[in-house]
Amino acid sequence: MNEVMSPQRISNWHRSNVLLFVFMGASWTALATRMPVVKADLGVTASQLGLILLGMGIGSLIGLNLIGRMIAKSGTKRWLMIFYPTLAGLVIINAMLIENHLTIAYAVMAFLMGGLMGMTDVSVNVDGTALEKATNRILMPRMHAGYSVGTLAGAGWGVLCASADLSLVWTVLPLGVIAFVLPFIVSKHLPSDIGIETATPKQADAPKPAHWFSFTLVLFGLGILGITLAEGGAGDWMTLGFTEGYRTTPAQAGIGFALFFVGMVLVRFFGGNVADRIGKGRALQLFAAIGVVGVLLVILGAPNLMLGWIGAALWGMGVALGFPLFLSAAGEGENAAKRVGFVASWGYGAFLAGPPILGLLADQIGMLNMFFVIAGFVFVALLVAGAAGSKRA
Repeated sequence: MNEVMSPQRISNWHRSNVLLFVFMGASWTALATRMPVVKADLGVTASQLGLILLGMGIGSLIGLNLIGRMIAKSGTKRWLMIFYPTLAGLVIINAMLIENHLTIAYAVMAFLMGGLMGMTDVSVNVDGTALEKATNRILMPRMHAGYSVGTLAGAGWGVLCASADLSLVWTVLPLGVIAFVLPFIVSKHLPSDIGIETATPKQADAPKPAHWFSFTLVLFGLGILGITLAEGGAGDWMTLGFTEGYRTTPAQAGIGFALFFVGMVLVRFFGGNVADRIGKGRALQLFAAIGVVGVLLVILGAPNLMLGWIGAALWGMGVALGFPLFLSAAGEGENAAKRVGFVASWGYGAFLAGPPILGLLADQIGMLNMFFVIAGFVFVALLVAGAAGSKRA
C-alpha cells in the first residue's frame, strides 16, 4: 500500500472490512439453515445432497488457488467489487433454482458459488492483513468475530423464516440484497492497491525473483488444518457427543454447543489484544493449549454435564484464534495473496474432508473417543504455532 492514510480513513476502512466479513457469513448461512427444505425441494437423498455440497467445497479450493495471481495483478478492491455482489446474487439465484426443483442447475451453480466463496474469502483476508500492517495492530481475530456474528445472525434469521414457513427466496432475499449493495457503499473506504505486487529495483535486477513459498507456510497450513478440523468437528459432532456420551436431551446438548460458540466469539473479539501483547505465536500456543484441555474435558467429564459444558466453552476459546492468526501470519511479507490462499486452502480442506472422516471414526470407536483425534489435531496446531511468532515467514 503506497498511499498515506489518515486515522479517520483507516477507521472507515476497518469498519468496512468488518461489515464485509459480517454479511459474507450471514447471507449463505440463512440458506444453509434451511437444508431440510433444500433436500425436499430438490428431491435428492442425503448422499446426493452431500455430493452437491462436496462440489461446492471443491469449487472453493479451486477459487482459493486462482485468486492469488489475480490479486497480485489487480488488487483486492477490484475483485471484491466483482465477486462479493456476484456471490450475493448467486445465493438468491440458487434459492430460485431449488424452489423450481432444478437439481442439476443448482449443482452447477453451487460449484460456481463455492469458487466465488473461496476467492472472496482470500480477498477480504488479504485486505485485513494489509489493515493490520497499516495500523501495526492485530485485527484479524475481530474481523473473524464479525464473520461469526454474521453466521449467528444468518442462522437466526433462517430459523425465524422456517418458523414463519417463508419460502427459500424470501429467506435469502433481504440479506442477499444487503450483501449485493454493501461493496458499492463501502468501496470509497477501501484502498485500491492492496495486494498488488510490484517489483522493487533490487528484485528487478535479481536474476530470479524470490518465490513466495516456504516451509513455514506448510507449518501454518498444518496449524490451520488442526484448528479448523476442531472448529468444524464441534459444529458437526459436539451435540451428538453430548447426547450419546452424556445421555442428555437435545436441548442440553444445544447449550453445550452454544457455550462453544460464545467462547469462540468472545476470544475473537478480545484475542487480538492478547496477541498484540505477547505475539501471534505465543497467543496461538496459549489458546491451542486451552483448546486441548477443553476437548479432553468434554471427553473425560462424562457424565458430569457441568464439566462437559465448561469443556465446550474452553474448546471454543481454544480454536477461536487459529484461522485468523495463521492467515495473518501468512499475509506478512510479499505475495500476501498467494501465501494467504495457500494456507487458507488447508483450512478449507479440513472443512471438506473432516466431517466424513470423523464420522467414520465415530462409527468405529464411539463419538467421545473420536474427540481424542480432534484433541490430537489441536495439539499439532500448538506445536507448529511458534512459527507464527516470527515477524516474517
